Amino acid sequence: MKKTYLVCCMALISGHTMAELGEPGFSGEVSALVGFGSTESNFNTDSDKTISNVDNSGKSESEMLAAPLGQLRYTFGQLDNHQIFIGTSREDIAVGDFALEAGYRYGLSEESSISISYLPTIMGGETWEDPYLTGTERQTTDISGNAYRLQYDSIMDSPFSLDLAYYTKDIDTEQSGSQYTSEQQKRLDRSGNGLYSKISYKYMINNSSLLQPAVIYKTFSADGDAMSNKSYGVELSYMKFVNRHAFSISGKYLNTTFDTVNPVFDTEQKDSEYSFFAGYEYDEFMGWDNWAFNAIAGYDVKASNINFYDETEYMLGAGVTYKF
Repeated sequence: MKKTYLVCCMALISGHTMAELGEPGFSGEVSALVGFGSTESNFNTDSDKTISNVDNSGKSESEMLAAPLGQLRYTFGQLDNHQIFIGTSREDIAVGDFALEAGYRYGLSEESSISISYLPTIMGGETWEDPYLTGTERQTTDISGNAYRLQYDSIMDSPFSLDLAYYTKDIDTEQSGSQYTSEQQKRLDRSGNGLYSKISYKYMINNSSLLQPAVIYKTFSADGDAMSNKSYGVELSYMKFVNRHAFSISGKYLNTTFDTVNPVFDTEQKDSEYSFFAGYEYDEFMGWDNWAFNAIAGYDVKASNINFYDETEYMLGAGVTYKF
């Protein structure tokens, strides 16, 4: 089960802008969230180890989720415009998953800032050595990777922001297509590197409402040409703040096309992905200073022209955040 929802929704319900680096010294937040999630995917290693064919979508698996989140920041400099940070970012994550992020941020003005960061193990997790293996028990293998990120918030004090990232992905034991020819196996190699880019625009409807559209472009160059792909997408987020209450809703659409014909299915893969998120935050929870209650929900569906790659995820979660 991917844990993307927890991070993305926490970012949406944050009412703080990182362009204002904050008071000098240490600051941050620690969150504890619990929830319930379900995923339907042929790449979920908690599902059946043995499959009889590659014609169907994966089976649904559910689980309880628990996730500690947090970030520690240190602001310094004569103008308090330098900051180093480490932890789980409350902003949108470049590739999308839980990951440790460490970096440096420089405040260019009251509204604008630029930051660079390193995200180790951003692609970490498990997958099948050969997800297409039929009639025999499939074996799991590790996924690893890193990401290097550049953000320019409020470009030249404008409502536009830019988010760029370069990332790598490595399958520890890649055996995709082991029942096919060696040439076909090479075309299915999932390891590689990619680029992520996002341009967003913040539109203040009024003093308590924000609308933020964005355009997204991603490209992934895999060692196997049938796994290389390009994605185009749009995202729209709406945030509303009423006294101690913060509400958010966000939707995203991505269209992904792959470079060449997939040798397993003898067709070129094309995916459409729809994501929906909602979040709520109640500040000064139970009358406690620096504490907040959070509730989040997320739904993600990937529809492919190849049934094997169809995926569906949803989750519900709640927790508390301590800010310092």
